[in-house]
Amino acid sequence: FVDPVILLMHASRRVYYLTAAASMRRKFIGFYGRCLRGIPVERQQDLAKTGAGTIRLDDRYAEPTLITGINTRFTEQLKVGMKILLPKSAGQARIDEIISDTQLRTSKEMKELEALEALTQSEGTPYKFAPHIDQDDMYRAVYQRLNNGECVGIFPEGGSHDRTEMLPLKAGATIMALGATAANPELGLKIVPTGLNYFHPSKFRSRAVIDFGQPIDVPSDLLDKYRQGGDAKRQACNDLLEIVTDGLKQVTLNTPDYETLKLIQAGRRLYQPTQHSLTMAQQVELTRRFIKGYNTYRDLPEVKELRDRVEDYNMQLRYYGIRDHQVETMQVGRAQAGALFLWRLLWLLIMGLVALPGTVLNIPVFIVTGVVSKRKAKAALAASTVKVRARDVIATWKILIALVLVPLLYTVYSVLAVFFVRRAPAWAQPFTASVAGWPSFAIYLCSWALASFMSYTALVFGEQAIDIVKSIRPLFLTLILGQEHTDLLVAQREDLSNDITELVNELGPKIYPEFSNTRVKDQLGDDKTMHPNIINESADAFHRKMRE
Repeated sequence: FVDPVILLMHASRRVYYLTAAASMRRKFIGFYGRCLRGIPVERQQDLAKTGAGTIRLDDRYAEPTLITGINTRFTEQLKVGMKILLPKSAGQARIDEIISDTQLRTSKEMKELEALEALTQSEGTPYKFAPHIDQDDMYRAVYQRLNNGECVGIFPEGGSHDRTEMLPLKAGATIMALGATAANPELGLKIVPTGLNYFHPSKFRSRAVIDFGQPIDVPSDLLDKYRQGGDAKRQACNDLLEIVTDGLKQVTLNTPDYETLKLIQAGRRLYQPTQHSLTMAQQVELTRRFIKGYNTYRDLPEVKELRDRVEDYNMQLRYYGIRDHQVETMQVGRAQAGALFLWRLLWLLIMGLVALPGTVLNIPVFIVTGVVSKRKAKAALAASTVKVRARDVIATWKILIALVLVPLLYTVYSVLAVFFVRRAPAWAQPFTASVAGWPSFAIYLCSWALASFMSYTALVFGEQAIDIVKSIRPLFLTLILGQEHTDLLVAQREDLSNDITELVNELGPKIYPEFSNTRVKDQLGDDKTMHPNIINESADAFHRKMRE
């Protein structure tokens, strides 16, 4: 639920989102979903139930659509038109015929390798079944919004996840686009691919980049195919889905796994495009280019050598417990490191004293959000086949709980403050005498404001304190190891950075012909561009060139 809120804040047009009907049925989330005029859509996975027994294929060659059950109750639990769902999204098929309690026939063969492996086990495989879902009402609601000139937001992957690459997109978005345009050729519908790239998605006040891609028009030839119906209609939807997928890949980061993403991010940090710091949007775009370059040249000997060196450098950073940007901090002598170490410890102590009251006030929030979000993440991981660490679930529940718990907690504190002032013991009366004559409501409001101010102060000072804590370890290592040892790591980073920059400058023009003349460091500028319907805070000259 974090993604649509962020987009609502940064899109100049009001966006109405397709929302899972299961979420709309929840009291709290459903209330806000209806307030935002969300369009409910039933999802198959939300209605799926576990079937009795297990199922298998007796003869995958002669009878590939004949499913045999072991201790199943097909006639009791299933109906023609329902779908059989295999574990871990291995495969699914619609039921065409129910022969008996232990035999049924599907409309198609489940050819996926994972499906065949599951169905050919001697003991069979567990399964779920889901009813046929009629989405006509949902499509009518979408068409009505579009014909009214409104903007509809869709998450075409069908659900949230924290993988490093996109899931296969659902065809619903293309059916909506083609169907609405076929019914109203003057609609002027455009599809705007939008990428959300989070830096630390499960951490509070972390950064994110919203990247709006080039609007996609519905091709007229695909519209003609869609009107023909049948196979031509399905082909039109598939062709438009490929166009949308390509558009989304231009605004998102996609790698096969976290290890590759970490390698790419390390290479991007070590690359020297400019003497100036890059904006978040530039960092994301540069990472995207690194991914494309790595996928293209990963088998070259020089790329393999650099990959091994980057992995070795990352391993040393983990050994010392520091980050790449902290290596430069180690370029000081022992005397200077000692002075900085003591000064930062002192400053950390001062910040801690300032932030302490607000931190104490919000301890219940920290405890409850931490415990509940971890439990929800664990449940989501157990129920999902696509989530890796459920960081999206953690972030969502931290926000939802804080939205309710923080105001409630401050209200309790304010009521207690009024009670304390009115019933102050003798030892506290000198401290409460100045406000004892105030109306209770005034004391309540001032207490609420004070609690908010103390919390904000703790937040601001806490963020600065975390940065100081991170900088202490490199200084401590310099004190312990001496500059001659830390200089080795600094020199290793410098050599690696120079070699990566040289290789990128050599291979870059082969992928991007304009690279030699429009290198990143030459494209930094202050010019801003803005899509007429969408806000893009960091679409500068650099970003425009990167999209070409």
